[in-house]
Amino acid sequence: MAEAAAKLRYRALPLIASPLKHDGEKERPGIPKQTYGRCSYVEGLDPVDSAHEHDADTPAFREREEASSLELFFDLFFVANLTSFTTVHPIDDRQTLESYIGFFAILWFTWLEVVLFDVRFGTDSLFERIAKLVHCGVMITFAIVGPRFDPSKQGGEHVTMKQLNLVLVVSRVVLIAQYASVILHVRGKKKIITPLAIHIVAFAIGAVLCLAFFLTFTRDTMGQAHIIWYVIIVLEALTVFVVAGYWRAVSFQHTHLNERCGLLTLIILGEGIIMLTISTNYMVQGENFSKGMIAQIISAVLITYFIYMLYFDQTARAPRNPHLHHAWALAHFPFHTALVLLLEGTSRLITWRNALEIAYHIFDRYATILADNSSSTSVLAQQISNFSTGVMDQVHADPVKYNVTGYLTALQQAGDANGDEAKAAIYDIFIVLVNATLKFFKIDADPNRPRVHARWITTRSSDDGSDPYADLGAALQVYDLVFVYFFIAAGLTLVLTAVLMVLNRPGLRHCKGDWATVGLRVVVGVGLALVAVMNKNDTSKERFLYSPWMVPTVMLGIGLVVVLDGVLGWAMGPATEEGEKEREEEKGRAQEA
Repeated sequence: MAEAAAKLRYRALPLIASPLKHDGEKERPGIPKQTYGRCSYVEGLDPVDSAHEHDADTPAFREREEASSLELFFDLFFVANLTSFTTVHPIDDRQTLESYIGFFAILWFTWLEVVLFDVRFGTDSLFERIAKLVHCGVMITFAIVGPRFDPSKQGGEHVTMKQLNLVLVVSRVVLIAQYASVILHVRGKKKIITPLAIHIVAFAIGAVLCLAFFLTFTRDTMGQAHIIWYVIIVLEALTVFVVAGYWRAVSFQHTHLNERCGLLTLIILGEGIIMLTISTNYMVQGENFSKGMIAQIISAVLITYFIYMLYFDQTARAPRNPHLHHAWALAHFPFHTALVLLLEGTSRLITWRNALEIAYHIFDRYATILADNSSSTSVLAQQISNFSTGVMDQVHADPVKYNVTGYLTALQQAGDANGDEAKAAIYDIFIVLVNATLKFFKIDADPNRPRVHARWITTRSSDDGSDPYADLGAALQVYDLVFVYFFIAAGLTLVLTAVLMVLNRPGLRHCKGDWATVGLRVVVGVGLALVAVMNKNDTSKERFLYSPWMVPTVMLGIGLVVVLDGVLGWAMGPATEEGEKEREEEKGRAQEA
C-alpha cells in the first residue's frame, strides 16, 4: 500500500519525453458541427482536415485540448512584462508610440513562436522544463531592456539594442534545441523530418542574423537596423505557418492554439483592468469622487466587458480550415496591438479627466477670489497663498520647487490688485498649480524632448529660468496624441473583431445575421476611428478633449454593437433555404470523406 501511495504521490520526470501518440490513446475526434446563435456550419471540409489518418511515415502526435500549467505559467511572464513596459514607457509622442508598438511586436511574436511549438509538440519532461525556464528568462530580460527601448534615439540606446539582439539569439537557440528533440523521436520518418528541419533552419537563420547585428551594432551604424528585427520575427512566424499548411503532420489542427490566443486576449484585458485600478487609485489620492469620475470608471469597465463579449461570444473559436486557421491566429497580432492601445488610452484619459476636474476646481476658486476687486494685493496674496497651500498639499507637491513664494511676493509688490503686474503674478500661480496637479497624475512630457506650447499659452520664463508655461504646453500636447490613437485603436479593435469573425466562419455566406453583424462592427469601428480626424481642427478637438465624453463615446459605440449583435442574431437567423440545402450537401460530402 505504501509503495502504491508513493507512486501516486511522486512522479519521476523523463529526461526527454516523446510527443508522439502512444497506442491506446484516444483517437482524433470526428468532424464537429459548430453552432453560432441560430446559424450552424459544418467544418472539417478541407481535404487536409478530413483525411486525418496517418501512414507509417507520418506519425501521429499527441493531442491536448487545453493548455498545461507550465504553458499558463509562461503566459504570466508575458502579462508581467506587458504591465511593466506600459508603466515605465509612457506614450508621449510619435516616436514613443512607434517604439511601444515595436517592442510589443517583438514581445508578441516571441510569445507566439514558443506557443507554436508547445501546442503541437509540448511535453512534460526535464528538458522541456529547462527550455521553458530559459524562455521565461528571455521574458524577464525583455522587462529589463524594455524601459530603455527607444530606436528613435540613434546613438544613446545602442547598448540596449545590442542586448536585445543577444536575447533574441538565446530564444531561437532554445527553439532549435526543442525542434531537434522532436526529430530524435521521429528518426527514419522522412515525411516528418523535412518540415521539422525547415523549422530549425528558419530559426537558425534568425539567430545568425541577430548575432551578426549584436556584433556590428554601434552608435553610428544603428540607424534603422532595428527594422530587421521585425522582418525576422514575422518571416519566422510565416515560415512556421506555411510549413504547417503544407505538411499536415505538423499542422495546428486538433491543437489548442485557439485556446492560447483566447487566453492571451484575457491576459491583455486583465492588464487593462490593472491600469484602470491604477487610475482609480489616483482618484482616491486626489480625493475627487465626483459623479463625472464615477461615470468615467463605469464606462471603462463596460468597454473592457463589451470587448470580452464581442471576442468570446463570436470570434474566439478558430476555423478548422488550416489556411483560415493560420490567418486567424496571425490576425490576433493587430487585434491585440489595437486592444492594448485602446485599454492604455482609456486609462490615461480617465487620469486626464481626473486632473482636469481638479484644475477646473482651481479655476473656479480663483474666479471667486478675484471677484472681489476691492481687495488689496496683500489680502489677495494671502487668500491665494492659503488656497495654493491646500492644493499643493492635496497633490503632494513642494511649493518651493514650483516657486510659489516668488510669485506671491511679486503679487504683493504689484501695488494695484487690478494692474497688469498683479494679473500676471496671479496667472503665474494658477499655471504652476495646474502643473503640480498634472505632475501628481504623472501627466508630463519627457524632459529630454523639445517643449511644445499649446496654441493658447503665451511663453514667459520666470526669474529662475524655468518656464511653467512651456511645461504646461508640452504636457497638454501629449494628450493630443492620446486623443488620436485612442479613437483609432477603438475603431481598429471593432473592425478586427469583424475580420476574426469572417475568418472563423466558413459558412458565413449562409447567414444574413452574421453579415449584418460584420457590417455593423466595421461601420461603427470606422466611425470611431474617424473621430480622430477632429485633431485637424483645434477648436473642435479642444472642445471634445476637455469634455467628459471621450471614454463614454467609445463605450456607447461598442455597447451599440453588442446590443445590435444580440438583436440581429435572434431576429435574422439562417438566410435562405438554398443556403440550408447547400450546407446539408457540404455535410454529406464531409461525412463521405
